[in-house]
This record gives sequence, structure tokens and C-alpha cells, in this order.
Amino acid sequence: MKIFGASSSSKQTGIYKMPEFKGHSNLSDTVKLLNRIGFNNNDAKIAAKDIFKTYNNPKRGYHGINHIKNMLASFDKFLFESSQSYKIKNPDEFKFAILMHDYVNGEPYEVEKSALKAKEFLHKTSNRNSSYIEGLILATDYSKKQNQNFEQQLMQDIDIEILGKSAEEYKDYSKAIRLQYAEYPDKIYNPARIKILQTFINKDKIYNTKYYQDKYESQARENIKSEIESLTNSVK
Repeated sequence: MKIFGASSSSKQTGIYKMPEFKGHSNLSDTVKLLNRIGFNNNDAKIAAKDIFKTYNNPKRGYHGINHIKNMLASFDKFLFESSQSYKIKNPDEFKFAILMHDYVNGEPYEVEKSALKAKEFLHKTSNRNSSYIEGLILATDYSKKQNQNFEQQLMQDIDIEILGKSAEEYKDYSKAIRLQYAEYPDKIYNPARIKILQTFINKDKIYNTKYYQDKYESQARENIKSEIESLTNSVK
């Protein structure tokens, strides 16, 4: 989730590690997932190692491996709990889109580049759902207005689930985002961050799907309003 504004090559002064849902997804799980969507075993191992290496870069801040693991865990919960889970026609391809959606981070056109990298990986496989996967990844570009199907809307909701977590978890998340853009002084960061947060708070609904609205909508509004107030006061 690109949540600050223009992408940037971050020069962090510290690293903040987001908490993760323990026990979900590791290298071998990823290899098995890639096998299921058409990768041969050797290509799956190479791709999985590349993906984990990319997301484990310490400069990643919030957009690191734990964000991906948390999204995968959230998707699994949706499949288990939601009455709308039948609408997900390709759950393994959906998971691959989650793995790849932040592959490129801190660069202009990062979402488009992430989608292209996913297609590059898939080119070596028997998988023929690259357009489906590409659509899910491109759905996480919040700078563009898009006509989205249910699965693309769900992809967005999973990506921004953190907005509706507990006040303590949200505070950890906002700290991680701030560290990711540590090169910017408050007088630049705060107004840009507020502008992005306002786009969420000004929506009739922050979340697209009833499942996420019921779980997180109210808390997300409280969290965002609190951060906007804090950012506003700190630049006065």
C-alpha cells in the first residue's frame, strides 16, 4: 500500500518491524504455492528465494515480509469466515498477487512495475491467468480511480486492513510508515500524509466489502482521525 504520496527511495534512520501472524507462510509454503500455479520445482525455489530476499530488505519499513504474511493470513481468514468466499475463483493466483503487489517499492510506477515482474515470473510457467493477477496487483494503486470487480475490491481491503486494527497496532503501523520516509522533515511529510489519509476518511466507506466493513470500518475512521489530528498539531 502506497500511503504517503509520491514514491521515494527511502533513507531510513531506523528500522521498525511490523508484527506478524505467527505460523503463516514461509519459504517452503511459497514454493508449494508457486508449484500449484504452474511453476516447476526449480523455478519455484528460485522465485520464492527472490521474493523473500526482496521483502526482507531492511530498508523496506512497513512494506516488508510481515506485511505480505499478514495479508496472506487475512485472505485465509476471509476464505474461512466469509459467506462471499465462493466469489474467489482462483485463490492460489490471488495469493501470488499478494506476494507480488509490493515487489517494487520506493520507485515511480512501482505498482505497474510489480505487475510486470509478476508477469515475468509467470512467463516461464504453464499458468494462463496473468491478466487476472495483474488486475489484482494494479488494484492496489490508490492514486487511480478504477472500476473494480469484487476480487479487486477485496485485494484493496486486505491491503489496507491495518487501518482498522486496534489503536495500538495502528500506532505501530504509522510509526513504520514514518520511518520509511524518514528522509522527509515533518513540514513536508505531515501535509502529504494528511492528504492521503483524507482520501480515505472522505469516502462513504473506507472498505469495499461487507466483511471488512463490519470488522474494521468504525475503528479505521477513529484511527485515521486520530493520526490526522496528531500530524496537524505537530506542524503548528
